[in-house]
Formats: sequence, C-alpha cells, structure tokens
Amino acid sequence: MAEVFRTARGFGSSPLYSHLLGVVADDPGLIELAAQTRAGQQPTFALFGAVHLLLLDGSNDPLAEYYPSVVGDRARPVDARTGPTFARFCTAYADQIAAILATRLVQTNQVQRALVTRLGLALLRRVTSAPVCLVEVGCSAGLNLRADRYAFTVGGTTVGEPTSPVRIAVDVPDAHLLPALEPVPRIADAVGVDLDPPDLTDADDRAWLRALVWPENAHQATLLRAAMTAVADDPPRVLRGNIIDIGADVAASLPPGVPRLVVHTATRIHVPVAQRPAFDTVIAAFAADGPMLHLALEDDHRTAPSGRPGIGLTATDSTGSRTIAVADGHLAWLEPLPELGARDVTP
Repeated sequence: MAEVFRTARGFGSSPLYSHLLGVVADDPGLIELAAQTRAGQQPTFALFGAVHLLLLDGSNDPLAEYYPSVVGDRARPVDARTGPTFARFCTAYADQIAAILATRLVQTNQVQRALVTRLGLALLRRVTSAPVCLVEVGCSAGLNLRADRYAFTVGGTTVGEPTSPVRIAVDVPDAHLLPALEPVPRIADAVGVDLDPPDLTDADDRAWLRALVWPENAHQATLLRAAMTAVADDPPRVLRGNIIDIGADVAASLPPGVPRLVVHTATRIHVPVAQRPAFDTVIAAFAADGPMLHLALEDDHRTAPSGRPGIGLTATDSTGSRTIAVADGHLAWLEPLPELGARDVTP
C-alpha cells in the first residue's frame, strides 16, 4: 500500500496532494487508514477525497488553511507543517474517514473528459450519418453522457451548444488533426453503468463528487457544479451494477445493428487486477450486436509530442486498436497523434 502512494503519478496539478503522497507513504498509521478503501478503488483518490469532504463540510481545523477550495486565495503553500497537520487531522477524524472509505467509491466526474465522448461521436459521424448509441462504463452520475449538449472550445474554435452553461475549454495543439467536432450524430440511446451511481438530487452525493475535485482545481469545481445542475434536470439512463455482470444485458438493450460508441475514462484502473480480463471481454462483446467504436483513456502512460507526460487515448474498432492522442488525465490538454487522422474508424 505504501508503494501505491510512493509511486502515484498524475497529481501534478495539485502541489498539496503531490506533497501528501510522500507523507502518507512514510506513515504506517496513515497507510493503515488508507487500506480501508474499498476493494478495487485507488486509495490515493479515496483518502484525499474523504479528508477533503470533511473539510468542505465545515470542519474547523488548521488543515483547512492549506486548501484553496476551503479558504480561497488565503491558502498556505506547502511547508514543513503540512505533513504533520494532515497526519494529526487523519488521527483525530479516523472514524469518520474510515466510514467514508467503507461506503464511497472513487467516482470523479471530470467534466473536461466529455471531450473524449465528443471526439468519439465526431469520429463516427465521419463514417456514418446514422443515429448512434452511447455507452459509458464507470459513468458516475452520467455527466459526460451529455457531451452533445455542452460547448467546447478547442484550438480557438467553439463548437456544440452555444448557450450551454457547461463550457469546456481544452488546450489542443495541432487541432487540425481532429475530426470536425460538429455536427455530431443523433444519439438514439445513451446509457451509463456504474457500481453505485451518485444521485444528483442528493446533497450528500453531490458533496462527495465535489470533494473528489482537487483543492487547487477551482475551474473544475465550477464546471462540475454547472454540469450537475444542468444534468439533474434531464438525467441520462444510468444503471447500477458491475459491467462484468450486467454488460450482456446492457448490450441487448441497445437497438440492434445501430453503431455504438463505448467510452471509459479512468475506470479500468479501479477494476481489481484479477477482473480486468473479464472487463475487457465484456467491453469487446458490445460489438456483437452492432458496429462499435471503443475509446479508452486509462492508466496508459505516454509522452505527448510536446514532451508532456500524459495518458494514451486508445481507439478500438473492427480493424484493431491504436493510440490516437495523448492527454492530461483530467483533459486540461489533449495532443492528437497522426494516427487520429491516418484512417477513418471502421465500426
């Protein structure tokens, strides 16, 4: 468990969490607490989210002074007291943290990742004008299933719904390598699958989703609030369950023969290692009843053309799999690869 914290990557946008990873790794008591995270969940995200939840809920503790999400611009930078203050907080609130870890899943809805879905729809539109089905695995509250209703600014151009309160801006160099992001196909059916879908009408569930946004990422928090409000008025179909168990039923519920886009972002990383082959088999089986494009942004560390470390975005169709872009895990930026435009998808 200590090694999980010691070797964790992708926390670059949070100086606080980047520092605390080492603090936890070197503290047996904190490791014991983090070990109470539910099976298959990443203890880094879970522990930090649980602490953040308590602080956002109004815990009057000196640790809050280090969290911009709580005290704004007055937040203290990381210093020699950060680690001890965090450890003391975790000891004082161990029971509450353990209860959160025992009942909550890591269900970060990074709304920026809706660009992955929009990109998939655009790739399908390049080869078919027919309606398509959209499936997101590990969809949390289903916010990214509404990618066709958001506004996206990419490469200096804004596409999508111009009046949408959800406005996503992504740094995309070489945006000319992207397919045209509008128009997108009509979505005949959209369905998400999650182990325990948050309820956007429930204040506690909304608070948990907010707590999973890192303390320094105010823009992401604002985007999350806008998306939660917009989607709560017209939520997509989200099914509770493990895709390994219910995937066949989900696939059977889709209109036969209709092209389907299957997406998952930072989901497979939370699947227990022993179950990942079954996860992959179920995803592939969505192609049995209709042509499929499968996009995955997972824990596949790659270096972007600019030299930035990121995550590979993989596209799988009937011709095989290829990495089509490298992106920041939260989709602050995406760098298309030549493979993106090398050939059309073949659903």
